[in-house]
Amino acid sequence: VTSFHVAEHLSLDTLVGLIDAALVALAPGGLLIVETPNPTNLTVGAASFYLDPTHLKPLHPQFLQFLVAQRGFADVEVRYLNPSTEEALTVDDLALNGTIERSQGLVDRINWALGGPLDYAVVARKAPAGAGS
Repeated sequence: VTSFHVAEHLSLDTLVGLIDAALVALAPGGLLIVETPNPTNLTVGAASFYLDPTHLKPLHPQFLQFLVAQRGFADVEVRYLNPSTEEALTVDDLALNGTIERSQGLVDRINWALGGPLDYAVVARKAPAGAGS
């Protein structure tokens, strides 16, 4: 079962219903893929997400991963998709005020926040028969 850029248009109750219906519809070992915009990229979460007036709210990857697992899916993982085309900062872009390691950590956080993947997908499997939920 696939859902590409649908989840962000649904109320929480409807999203739960969709996940539950997918679990019922899939054979044991069947795959669920739910792709949605990545709000951990601040450009997406604070700006481009709202270009579509039918979007209800961004869904944090950890929340969607938790929700899918709590509704009974197994092997639930988040996969980040569609890398940004923004040029990444380097440690040399910062004034040398401290250690390279500290500056690199800051650069990594800025690059993720402003230039991280534009979308993500939660990928999960229905547990094999006899494996519990």
